[in-house]
Amino acid sequence: MSNHLSLDHPHRRQAGAALPIVLLLLLIVTLLGIASMRGAIMQERMASNTSARSMAFQVAEAGLRQAEIIIRDGTITFPTGLGVCSAGRCSMVVPPSDPAWAATGFWTSGAGFQTGAAVSIGTNSISPRFVIEDFGTTTNAAGGGGGGIDMAKKPPDTGTMQHVYRVTSYAATPNGVEVQLQSLYRK
Repeated sequence: MSNHLSLDHPHRRQAGAALPIVLLLLLIVTLLGIASMRGAIMQERMASNTSARSMAFQVAEAGLRQAEIIIRDGTITFPTGLGVCSAGRCSMVVPPSDPAWAATGFWTSGAGFQTGAAVSIGTNSISPRFVIEDFGTTTNAAGGGGGGIDMAKKPPDTGTMQHVYRVTSYAATPNGVEVQLQSLYRK
């Protein structure tokens, strides 16, 4: 009777399990690396889009302010006809008709809007586009109230007739982000 423990040849009992386990761990580490790279790339894209939208928003807001200064400091004349736009001035639209600037391609056609002064943001320079619409007149019956965004103007007296303008401003960045803003301005 032989009690042979076979300590002299331990490699004969191994079936090669180490190689598949190491290859499986390598595959898992590779997949985790790829997933983290995709996440980082997605976050970089989101940050870039947020930055581009912020730039377009700031340029569109600068367009609003440029148009409001034009209204405040000048005499505005509008083209004849309903809903007609020319050189950034649009005549009144009768509802339910849509204004001219709502048409597809209006802001890219090169006609009907006014181009504002370029705004430099970082290394980019973008020009806003805007239109000033005739919104008719209104009576300020609220008791001298209704301060506006233009803090340089004294609030009107009760019963004063004011002309109302709607300003629509548009800006687009080179990578395709578009922003459109509106404000009402009384004069």
